[in-house]
Amino acid sequence: MHPAFSVILFTVSSGMGYGVLVFSALIALLSKESVNHFSDALFTSTSFGLLCVVLGLISSTFHLANPKNAWRAFLRFRSSWLSREGVFAVLSFPIALIFIASFYLFEASETLFSSIAITLMAISLITIYSTGMIYACLKTIRAWNSPLVPCNYILIGLLSGSLACLSIFKFFDQGPNMPVEILLVLPTLVLITKIIYYYFIGKPSGLSIKTATGLSARTVRLLHTGESAKNFSMREFGFEVSAKKVQVLRYASLILMVVFPVFSLLQGFDFVTLVSATCTCFLGALLERWLFFAEAKHVVNLYYGREA
Repeated sequence: MHPAFSVILFTVSSGMGYGVLVFSALIALLSKESVNHFSDALFTSTSFGLLCVVLGLISSTFHLANPKNAWRAFLRFRSSWLSREGVFAVLSFPIALIFIASFYLFEASETLFSSIAITLMAISLITIYSTGMIYACLKTIRAWNSPLVPCNYILIGLLSGSLACLSIFKFFDQGPNMPVEILLVLPTLVLITKIIYYYFIGKPSGLSIKTATGLSARTVRLLHTGESAKNFSMREFGFEVSAKKVQVLRYASLILMVVFPVFSLLQGFDFVTLVSATCTCFLGALLERWLFFAEAKHVVNLYYGREA
């Protein structure tokens, strides 16, 4: 698939934003007795998470042929994951604003505050999951049609969001001290799931022009595989990238997204270290998402002789 930068930035930025919201709500929930002592850090982290989501949503509109018709995406909630993602994304804003108001503008009761924080965490995770399911539900693209896709979306969003959230709290020198063992769980899970995913998409698919036409018991050969100039389907649904380049970028993305942040966290929790870990993780996520699109092949490529 053609790796459009607008969609790559949308998925990475919004995923990071919702990860920040999850950890902001989690920190507030675990420290609700002393939340007033770090309200400035909590306000900043929640606002930063919303900003990342807004930037991601704005970026996604550049991929639309007619941005003025974007509102129609909200009309198919019962059947479309794209519609569900849009609805949940919109609902997350008032919940996040209520969350900010509950500790920054007035002191909510403990029960009410906990309910708001849990709701914010839930809708943030559901939104990331819905974004991943937009691609995972497509049976025509084998590399995406797997539960590993939404799982990776959630884990990468939480990883980048946790680093960004902790950087903000460290800047204010506020918030709870989290043991490094807890923070190492997320990069470990990201590494494991990505390795499993790469193993999954590297297995032979068994797809051929026979399976595409439904004539598996007969001899099928292509009489025409398109013009010399690439048409729309060949450009958008069959992006060409060399195997060597894929391997290099895979290692680079994992080093930036997992290895370097882990190494930084083991060195300490100072502000500069956390910011550098956040930036490298974000860059690694951009590379990972570029590969996610570039390596995916639509079954329409079978009609152009690309069975390998």
